[in-house]
Amino acid sequence: MLTSYDRNYLRISLPAALEGVLMIFLSNADIVMVGTLGTGAIAAVSIFTQPRMMLLTVARSVAAAVTILIAERFGQDRHDTYGDVLKKTMVLVAVVLGLAHVAFFFHLDGILLWMGAQEDYLPDAMIYGLWTLPAVFVTSITNLMQAVMFGRGESMSVLSINIQGNVVNVVLNALLIFGLGPFPALGVLGAALGTIGGSLWSLFLTVRTLREWGIFRQGSYRLTRAYLREFLGVFGGIFSEQGFERIGMVLYTRMVAELGTAAYAVHSIAMNFCDFYYNFCNGMGKASTVLAGHNRDAVKREEWRRYLWTGMRWSLIFSTIAFLLTYVFRAEIFGVYSSDPDLLPLGSLIIAYVAAVSFPEACQMVCAGILRASGKTTQVAAYCFISITILRPIITYIFIYELHMGLEGAWLSLALDQTTRAVCAAILLRGVCRNRGEVSLHSP
Repeated sequence: MLTSYDRNYLRISLPAALEGVLMIFLSNADIVMVGTLGTGAIAAVSIFTQPRMMLLTVARSVAAAVTILIAERFGQDRHDTYGDVLKKTMVLVAVVLGLAHVAFFFHLDGILLWMGAQEDYLPDAMIYGLWTLPAVFVTSITNLMQAVMFGRGESMSVLSINIQGNVVNVVLNALLIFGLGPFPALGVLGAALGTIGGSLWSLFLTVRTLREWGIFRQGSYRLTRAYLREFLGVFGGIFSEQGFERIGMVLYTRMVAELGTAAYAVHSIAMNFCDFYYNFCNGMGKASTVLAGHNRDAVKREEWRRYLWTGMRWSLIFSTIAFLLTYVFRAEIFGVYSSDPDLLPLGSLIIAYVAAVSFPEACQMVCAGILRASGKTTQVAAYCFISITILRPIITYIFIYELHMGLEGAWLSLALDQTTRAVCAAILLRGVCRNRGEVSLHSP
């Protein structure tokens, strides 16, 4: 039987989790449409992913910090201060990310070449990148505004808005890439324009919702030292964590790519499928952040503890379901992505690793979410740096090059990284519980 804590946790976590899963589905539909233009078009669109992620790493770190600040104010019943947080942070984002986007605009060709772009598809990559950069900036602003919604626990509003925006993106892609009806066939440019249209629609819906809530009538755009100290104290740890993860993934992916085309193809398929549950877990992590922030005050110690265990319990339930479905149907799952019978044995093995990773992946993301909202962003960044940036590349190198374990060694390294982070997060969370007057982490 569901308790009130279960219902409230699922009310926030499920929309956030499903949003991540649906975004992956829609993103795959986007790639499928571009893929009909040929290999060069796929490469031209895909090569912009890393510059885009570099910019969005900053934006998402800002959004995560704002979510925590809003959640704290929600728990303290300071509902008239949401607009002040939003406006002041928008000034920072407009200046810092605005300058970053301008720099990327003027140096995009060099950035793409540094990322590995080839001369044969560089012109199409430039067309797509130059037109998509404004959409990335719009998405950054939208993420910031939606952080206010998440902080209030309104994840269903975010889910609805982002689904509509991505549907607009897919529809515009279909019209502008292929030239359906009266629309011209623009190819890669059409894909970029579709992205712009979808991001603008999401921004419009987000602004309309916040206006209806009266958020823009609150606060001031003028930056203050007090706010900068508060914001940067939260943002610094989160951004460090995101940056360490990005560096670690680049090093890890580079070593895996050197295993050869077949192994890298299997790895790419496994990572693509792994993203579905990763994004689902991310939604649970966001819910844990929000609810821990709502109940951070000492007088709400019991509610904080109960939501901690509610999040842990549901992460175990969903991980068990994900593990069983993935492990039992691992051959069928791999077959959806590839019909090459030579790849199936290795692919089935690696998908089994994807299934096993479900448990530490969910655990560490839920725990990290609670830790961030409890003022432990620096500690989370520290263990992420040690595990992702230092230990994972070293262990991957040993497994691949010294022990000759191939792709299986790379995924064993990933599983150890996730487990290490889960253990570190659990240990830190135990310390937080003790500081809040709890003598142990035994479930009630």
